Amino acid sequence: MRAIIANLCMAEDGIVDRPERWLPAPALGGVIDDLAAGANTVLLGRRTYEQYAGSLGGVRKLVIASTPVAYQPGSEVLKGDPRRVLAALKQVPGPDLHVIGSLGLIRSLLRWRLLDDVTLRIHPVRAGQGTALDRRSFKLISLCAGLSGTLEATYKVHYAATGALSSVDSTGRWGGTRRTATVPSTPRTAIKAHA
Repeated sequence: MRAIIANLCMAEDGIVDRPERWLPAPALGGVIDDLAAGANTVLLGRRTYEQYAGSLGGVRKLVIASTPVAYQPGSEVLKGDPRRVLAALKQVPGPDLHVIGSLGLIRSLLRWRLLDDVTLRIHPVRAGQGTALDRRSFKLISLCAGLSGTLEATYKVHYAATGALSSVDSTGRWGGTRRTATVPSTPRTAIKAHA
């Protein structure tokens, strides 16, 4: 069975949406390439597809969209109920499916319990406002530092044993994200030294 893996950029204050607002334009194209590195097949939501599919060369692009999209070479629009189509795709032998960006699609995959792993490329930039990722169901499995000051955190998604909704507030219960006007930043000591 193949896995579905989400690949996202995240600002140091936890914001994961619209990286074009908080990353410099020259760096953004390279970031998309980094997110897709090693991927054979990528899943994209409509907005991410329309904005970035042209910069994703050499990979098979599967698009999940409820409205028509402009065709680009190497792309396929998946038809039918997205939940059933993606569940069936997971059962077909082949390389893992990588979701690049596409926060709405990631929320749906979390709600449908189809997302297996999440990789976050954490950039040393403050976004200030936007959507923060709720990582309460994520278990950190690796953390690596990059040369440009970025961190790469990889998580395994652990779903509750029952199908019942968890007792989180309504802003975070439908798929793992919460909307905030601003993300509070309180300095914390990463390592405490003892004398």
